[in-house]
Amino acid sequence: MFQASGWLNRRIILFCSVAILATVCGCGKSPEPWEIVHPARGTVTYKGKPIAGAELSFFPQDSTYPDSVRPRAKSADDGSFVVWTYAEGDGAPAGKYKVTIVHHEVSISKEAVVAKPNDLPAKYSRLDSTDLEVSIGETETEIPPLELH
Repeated sequence: MFQASGWLNRRIILFCSVAILATVCGCGKSPEPWEIVHPARGTVTYKGKPIAGAELSFFPQDSTYPDSVRPRAKSADDGSFVVWTYAEGDGAPAGKYKVTIVHHEVSISKEAVVAKPNDLPAKYSRLDSTDLEVSIGETETEIPPLELH
């Protein structure tokens, strides 16, 4: 009799464990739209020449996105960039964005590394004045070239 009740207890514990595991795994909430990223890349030029080391910030136009969602990128020597939000190169959530761009030449002296002032037109550095807008799709997106004047 003692062995039967031990066997029964183990079966009950196993059943409860499986039920709890199924409940926990099956009840996850769907990710929010801003949690799903899609690959995006593009190029940036100033007066027709590629900008190396430009820092791009993407500001979602969807007001439901939290302020913490700020995709960004840094341009390579040829002006190309890859957008990332949560991990380098992961992309951005689908949607429309205003884009700000700054570029700071860096000089190195014996005592310090110094970033010089932004050397691109100021209108591109402020959200309220930039006219750069892009759309990121739900698949891989090739952003049209961002041409600064």
